[in-house]
Amino acid sequence: MKIFYDHQVFSWQKIGGVSRYFIELVRHLPDDIGYVMPPMFSENVYLDTLGDSIPAVKSLSFANYRVRKKIYEAVNQLRSASSLSRGGYDVVHPTYYSPYFLKRLKAPYVITVHDFIHEKYPQYFSDASKVIREKKEVVTRADRIIAISEHTRRDLTDIYGLPAERVDVIYHGASPLSSVHEPVGGVGERFVLFVGDRTKYKNFMNLTEAFAIMSKADPELQLVCAGKPFSEAERAHLAYLGIGGRSIACFATDSQLAWLYANTSCFVFPSEYEGFGLPILEAWSAGAPVALSRASCFPEIAGDAALWFDAADPAMMARAVSEAVYDADTRRRLRNLSSERLKMFTWEKTAELTAGIYRSLSAQ
Repeated sequence: MKIFYDHQVFSWQKIGGVSRYFIELVRHLPDDIGYVMPPMFSENVYLDTLGDSIPAVKSLSFANYRVRKKIYEAVNQLRSASSLSRGGYDVVHPTYYSPYFLKRLKAPYVITVHDFIHEKYPQYFSDASKVIREKKEVVTRADRIIAISEHTRRDLTDIYGLPAERVDVIYHGASPLSSVHEPVGGVGERFVLFVGDRTKYKNFMNLTEAFAIMSKADPELQLVCAGKPFSEAERAHLAYLGIGGRSIACFATDSQLAWLYANTSCFVFPSEYEGFGLPILEAWSAGAPVALSRASCFPEIAGDAALWFDAADPAMMARAVSEAVYDADTRRRLRNLSSERLKMFTWEKTAELTAGIYRSLSAQ
C-alpha cells in the first residue's frame, strides 16, 4: 500500500508542528505501508531526516523568503498535481487545506485537522478568509477526518456541524528534539522558557507581566523566548516593565532548543488556544516542569502533570510559575507525573492508528 503526501506544508514551513507531525508520521509507518512524495522545493529542516526515501529536495538562494515561498508553492503544486494525476497510490493524505487536488484524485483521502485558529482569531491572519473557505471544503469532503485532540474534534462538530463519529482522534507523539545539547549564549542558571510565535492569542504580554512580578523577588531570573527576535513594540513593553535587560529572544536550532528545555526552571505555555500543544511533550521529554493556562486542549493533554493558571491573570500565572521554579518538591512531583503521562503519546501509536485508517480506506 502506498500513501501520497503532498507538498503543501513543506512549501512554507521551515520548522513547526504541522510539518513535524507529518515527518514523524512517515518515519514511524508500519513496514507494510509505503509512501510517495513529489519532488519539491523546500527549506523545511525536517525533510532531511527522511534521507534518500524521497526525491531530492531543492531550495533557492535568491530573493527574500516571502518571494521564495510563493515560487515554491507554485512549482510544488504543479508537481503534486502531476503526480496525483498519474496515480500509483492507494490513499491521499494532503498536508494542508488547499483544494487543488480534489479534481485529480484517483483514491480516497484523509485530512488531519490541527486546530481552528484562523476561525477563532481571523483578525491576526491576512489570509484568514481564504484558509477558512478552503479548509471547510477540504475537510467536509474528506473520506476520513483525523483530529489531533478531543478538543479539536469538538471544534469540528461545533463549527462545521460534523457528527463526532466522522472524526478519529489521534494524538501526537513525543520524541526528544536532539541528543546534542548546544548552550545558548547569554542564558543564565535560572530562566523561564517560552517557545514559539508570540501572536496575541499566545498571550505573551500577560507572561511578561507575570515575569515582571517574579523578577522583583529574583533579580537573576531571566525570560528566554525561543523564536523570532523581539519587535520594537515588544522591546518597548519589556523596557516599560523593567525587564528588558533580562529578556532574551533567540532563534533556536533543535540542539539549542533541547538544551533550553533541559535547563529551564519552568516551561510556560500561556496560550488561549491550541489544537494540541506539542511543546508540552517536548518539555516533558527533557524533564522540564510545565505551567499552562487552563484553556482549550491543555487540560486534556497535560492532566495533573502541570501547574495551572488563568491566562488572563498575570498574578496567578506568576504564582504558578514561581512554584515550579523554587519548590523542589513540586519539580520532583511534576517530573514523575509527566514521565508517566508521556507514555500516552508515542509516534509509533500515532502511526499505527493512522495506518488503520489508511487500510480501511484502501479496502473500500
